[in-house]
Amino acid sequence: MAKKTLVIVESPAKSNTISKYLGDGFMISSSMGHIRDLPVKVLGIDLKNNYKPFYVDLPGKAQVIRDLHQLAQKADKILLASDPDREGEAIAFHLQEILKKDNEHIFRVLFNEITRSAILAAVENPLAIDPRKVNSQQMRRLLDRLAGYKISPVLQRKIGGPLSAGRVQSIALKIIVEREKEIRAFVSEEYWTIAVELEGSQPPSFTSKLEKCDGKNVKIVSRDACDSVLAELKQNPYVLDRIQKKLKKRKPLPPLITSTLQQEAFRRFKFPVKKTMQLAQQLYEGVNIHGGETTGLITYMRTDSFRVSDQARDLAREYIVSSLGKKFYPVAANTFKMKSKIQDAHECIRPSTPFHAPEDIKADLNPSQMKIYQLIWERFFASQMAAAEIEETQFDVRNGLYLFVTKGEIIKFKGFLALAKGEGEQTVLPLLPEKEILKLLAIDDKQNFTKPPARYNEASLVKVLEEKGIGRPSTYAKIIETLNKREYVYSEEKKFVPTDLGINVVDYLEENFKDIMNFNFTAELEKKLDQVAEGELDWVTGIDQFYKKLALDLAKVKNGKKVELLTGGKCPKCGGDLLKKYSLKTRGWFIGCSRYPECKYTARVTLKDEKINPDEIQEKKCPLCAKPLIKRYSRKTGQYFIGCSGFPACKHIETSQEELGACPQCNKPLTKRFSRKTRRYFVGCTGYPECKFIQKR
Repeated sequence: MAKKTLVIVESPAKSNTISKYLGDGFMISSSMGHIRDLPVKVLGIDLKNNYKPFYVDLPGKAQVIRDLHQLAQKADKILLASDPDREGEAIAFHLQEILKKDNEHIFRVLFNEITRSAILAAVENPLAIDPRKVNSQQMRRLLDRLAGYKISPVLQRKIGGPLSAGRVQSIALKIIVEREKEIRAFVSEEYWTIAVELEGSQPPSFTSKLEKCDGKNVKIVSRDACDSVLAELKQNPYVLDRIQKKLKKRKPLPPLITSTLQQEAFRRFKFPVKKTMQLAQQLYEGVNIHGGETTGLITYMRTDSFRVSDQARDLAREYIVSSLGKKFYPVAANTFKMKSKIQDAHECIRPSTPFHAPEDIKADLNPSQMKIYQLIWERFFASQMAAAEIEETQFDVRNGLYLFVTKGEIIKFKGFLALAKGEGEQTVLPLLPEKEILKLLAIDDKQNFTKPPARYNEASLVKVLEEKGIGRPSTYAKIIETLNKREYVYSEEKKFVPTDLGINVVDYLEENFKDIMNFNFTAELEKKLDQVAEGELDWVTGIDQFYKKLALDLAKVKNGKKVELLTGGKCPKCGGDLLKKYSLKTRGWFIGCSRYPECKYTARVTLKDEKINPDEIQEKKCPLCAKPLIKRYSRKTGQYFIGCSGFPACKHIETSQEELGACPQCNKPLTKRFSRKTRRYFVGCTGYPECKFIQKR
C-alpha cells in the first residue's frame, strides 16, 4: 500500500478546508498553533552562551505531538503548511525539529489564500524552511521574553501587584498616559464663530462662515467682541465677491492591510481589534458557500503589503469593466507605495479568487463576517478603479472688510466612489453670477470653547503605533488585552483612560528604563527584526545590542527605593496618608493607611480608585435558597449587582430592574442587563425569552 503525504496546518478549521482540495494520497493534520515555546516559570535563555534559547513542548500539546509522531512515521513525506509569516515559519521549524527523526523528507509549502488552485500550486512546489525568517521570529520572541521577564519582577518588587512590562506593551501604555497628561494640563479657551445663511437669485440657499477680516484670520474671543463684529456686519451688504472652481482628481485609497483593516472595522462598526482579527481568520480559513465546497474568502490577513498579484489585478479589471464600464478602470493599473520598508512580501488583504460578490454569499455568512468581508471586498475593488473627478467650488462672500467662505463640490465622474462607502457629494451650491448682492436670511453667532485632544480608542491607538513603527498589527489585539488585564487602563465610551496605577508604572519606567520607553529605540528594534529576516543582521548581534543596555538599567534599579502609590487622600481614622496597595490574599488592589500596622484602615476601590461601598443586606430573600440577598461590587464589570449571600453555594444574581421605557415590539418595560458573553451592558425586554428585543446602550 502506497504511503501518503502528511500535510500539517495550524488550525482544524484550515485542515477541514484543505482536506477537500487534496485527494486520497494526503493526510491532513493540525498542530493547533505553536507546539514549542520558552518555559513559563524560568527565563529559558542562556545569557552566557549567545542567548541560546531553551525550548520545551507546550503544556497540553502532548497528545497532539504523539499523534504527529505516528502520522510522520507512516507518511511518505511531510509538508508543513503553517501560516505564511515569521510566526508560521517558526512553527514549521519546531515541527521539523520534533519530527525529523520520524521522517527526513520534510518540506515547507506556502499559500496566500485557501482556494483549490492556490493549495494545489503550493503542494506541487514545496520549499525549504527559511532560516532567516525563523531567526527573526526567534529574536522577537527572545527580546519580548527579556523585556518581560527582567523588568516585570522589578515592577512587582518596587510597586507591587501582578504588574508586567513589555517591549511594545509599555510603549503603548506610554502613548495613552501621555495623552491623558495633555488632557489634564489643557486649559480651555473661549472663542466665537459667526455663520450666515444667504440666498441669491437662484436656489438653494447656502450657509457661509466668517473666516477673515482685512485679509487676516478672524479670532473672536468674547461676547463683546462678537457683538462688535455683528454691528459692523449690519452696515454693509453681502456680495458674492468671487467664485472659484477647480476640477480635481481624487485617487482611491490602497487596499487593506492588517492595521488599516483594524482601524476601518473600528471606525465603521466599532469592532474591537481582537474581534476583527477573529472574523478575518474565519474568512481566511474557509466558509461553506451555498452548501457546496468550503473555500477561503480572503487572502492572508496578517500583512503589511499593498501588493496585488497579477492574476488578481487582471480578474479585478475584468469585473470592473464588465459590471461598471471601461471608463471605470484606469489607463494604467494603480500602484501604492508603502511609507516605509515592509515586513513581508505578502499580498494585501483582498477577496480570494474567484471573487465572490458580497450579495451573492450573504446567506452563507453571519452579520459580523459579512461586514468584514464587504469592507475588504469594496476597498479592494475601489483601489483598482479609476480616480473620481470632483469639481470643487468656493464662494467668497464679502461684507465690508469681512470675508465669508462656503465650499462645496460636485462629483463629475464617480470613478472609485461608485464602490467606496462613506464618500459622496458635499454641499451643492446654486448657480450665481459674481458680484451679485445676496439676501441675508439668518445669522448664527455661537460661543465655543477649545477642546482637549481626544483620548485614544482602539483604532487611533493602532494608527499611532503603526506610524511610530512600534510592534506589528498582528500583535496589537494581545497588547490591548494585556493593558486591560493588568488594570493599567479602563474603557470609557470606548476610549482608553489610564488608571493611576498605569500612570505610575509609566513614570517609573520612564525614569529607570529610558531605552525601552523610547519610541525611536523600540522602532529601531523592529527594523532590526526586518534586517534579520532579510539576512542583513545576525540575530545574536541584534539581541546583544538590546540586552547590554537593559542590563545596565537593571543594575541601577537593583537597590532603588520602593514606590509608594499615594492617593492624595487622608486616612479617616488617623489622618495618615492613604496608599494604594495590592493584596496577595484577595488578589486585588485596595486603599490602606501608610501608618500600618499601627493603623489598619483599609477600603476597597474601583478601577477609577473610587471607594467601593460595603456590601448591603437587602430585605428581599433569594428565590432559590431563601437566604438574604446582598448588594456587592463586581471588579469584572465595574458595576454593583445584587446576588445571594449564600455564594458560592448559591449563584443566584438579580437582573437589573432599571426601567428604560417600553419595548417597541411588545410594549413591556425595557431594562439594563449585563451580557456574560460580551462583557457589556445592553438594554433588553423584560418579556424575554418570549420577546427577544435588545438594543446596545
